[in-house]
Amino acid sequence: MTGMMLGRLLFIALLNLLGYAVVKRLWPAVARGWRRWTFAGLVALSLLAWGLPIAMGFGLQGQIPLVGVPLKLFSTVWAVAVLMVVLFGTPFVLVRWWRLRRAAAPPAGPVTGLVDLERRSVLMNMGRAVPFVAVGTSSAGVASGISGFEVRELEVRLKDLPAALDGFRIGQITDIHVGPFITTDDVRAAVEAMNAAGVHLQVMTGDLIDDLDQLDGTMEALAACRAPHGMLAILGNHEYWRGLEPILEGYEALAKRAPVRLLVDESHVIEHGGERLRVVGVDYPMARRNPLLRAQQMRRSAEAAFQGTSPGEVLLCLTHHPSFFPFAAERGAHLTLAGHTHGGQVAFFGIPLFGFAFDFMLGRYKQKDSHLYVSGGTGHWLPFRIGVPTEVTILTLRRA
Repeated sequence: MTGMMLGRLLFIALLNLLGYAVVKRLWPAVARGWRRWTFAGLVALSLLAWGLPIAMGFGLQGQIPLVGVPLKLFSTVWAVAVLMVVLFGTPFVLVRWWRLRRAAAPPAGPVTGLVDLERRSVLMNMGRAVPFVAVGTSSAGVASGISGFEVRELEVRLKDLPAALDGFRIGQITDIHVGPFITTDDVRAAVEAMNAAGVHLQVMTGDLIDDLDQLDGTMEALAACRAPHGMLAILGNHEYWRGLEPILEGYEALAKRAPVRLLVDESHVIEHGGERLRVVGVDYPMARRNPLLRAQQMRRSAEAAFQGTSPGEVLLCLTHHPSFFPFAAERGAHLTLAGHTHGGQVAFFGIPLFGFAFDFMLGRYKQKDSHLYVSGGTGHWLPFRIGVPTEVTILTLRRA
């Protein structure tokens, strides 16, 4: 954990150095007088937002009372803005360097200095706009990120769905990430939203918590589930990163007093209206850096979790990683629910900006008669979203 703390602070520091180098080229005046010290002060404040809680013993995910959240929100706005400056400002800097180098070379033909200066001026004015656009976009994204979840209603039409399960409603929450920006009150609000929607079953598809100091309150919030068939949960990668054993113990203790059950490469059968619905919950494949090993882990999870299934059952699969979908479809899962991607957190016209990062990034997918829904997430570890709001998903099963 100490390495993670230092790593984050080091990353923020290096990012700011790069950002300063780019802004200095776009706006040379930033390197002089009060502007330089203002930039340095803002950098120090962004580092303080994460370093001060660590120094005071609150930990990486903890927060100082009253001022902790505003400080970290400012740090997020600043860090995202600096990242955008580096990504979008660097091309302008490189083009400017190339033009200056070209201008220093002896002319090979007629002199067109006036036209070149005019083009250079337009180019540099565009480049100078990058920091302002970055700050505005970052502020808007953070404002959207902290604005709260929306309740998204969907219908999923399944082939050969028994009449008794036509209209069966499932509430999904995922990627809550209880920590600096998401509280146990947010978890309770999500559970209460599913209660109010009258779902028959609630599911939690991983990455529940980052700050283990809030584990008890988080489990209390899950205990507010009032669905007739309770809540079924699975693990995500953050459960492994933040402390698997305390989280497992928390789920175990909760199951003794509330209708909440954790599935780890196993299944649970629900009887509804005289029909069976088997819910399969798979573990998270931690060999994420090696796609071949990850696929092997997924296949092992599929073999273990789908044991005992029969052809006549309706199968609902819960997986944190959406790349498990082909394995679920191969074993007859009618519907697979996943999270993990946060929908990329940025999308334009419904198309995720980082859609290339995952085979299944956001929304609905289908493979033959098997369906997948990837949620954009109910929370986040970074409160920055554009076009991908946080969500509590209500899915109604219908006969195709």
